[in-house]
Amino acid sequence: MKMMKQFISSVLVLGVCLTPLTVPLMVQPSWAQSQNSQIEKLNQLIEQAIQQGQQGQEARQAIETWQQILAIARQLKEKKSEALALNYIGLNYDSLSQPQEALKYYNQALPIMRSAGDRRGEAATLNNIGAAYNSISQPQEALKYFNQALPITQSAGDRKGEAATLSNIGLAYNSISQPQEALKYFNQALPILRQVGNRRGEATTLNNIGLAY
Repeated sequence: MKMMKQFISSVLVLGVCLTPLTVPLMVQPSWAQSQNSQIEKLNQLIEQAIQQGQQGQEARQAIETWQQILAIARQLKEKKSEALALNYIGLNYDSLSQPQEALKYYNQALPIMRSAGDRRGEAATLNNIGAAYNSISQPQEALKYFNQALPITQSAGDRKGEAATLSNIGLAYNSISQPQEALKYFNQALPILRQVGNRRGEATTLNNIGLAY
């Protein structure tokens, strides 16, 4: 069974495939002229890092780019870009099968998302933390984070995020040998995935339902 992780603002991961959604919000050049070059560099690096991910380039190379973005974002006190970078670094460490390292970055991103009032980003980060815990065989801990994420996605009207969270809750319940409980969540996720036209996510969820049965 495949855990669903979320790329903040940029892409949503369902199973093992990347589905592009929207380009992250770029930093607006509203700073003083002396800082415009740093803002421009930050935007260029974000574009470069997104392209690296879409082209399937080596995760360590992507981490290096996101680390550069992180340093500039902190220098500019650009909180949303900082949280974006932290999440992407975590996701790349996850792809290198280093969930403990990923958790360090997700846990830095979470309070920033909350302080910025970015509810969708907060929910996606909670999902990523939960997925990391599930991958290190701590499904009960994972459920704590998924259950925090679910009402946020619902109140924000984030249907894609809601479906991912429901599926993740189902997977966590399946991990603790509660397939009947898992089915409740998979069966809630399935019509949402169909509604938003996510065919890959629909197929993943159908497989998960079959495996639970």
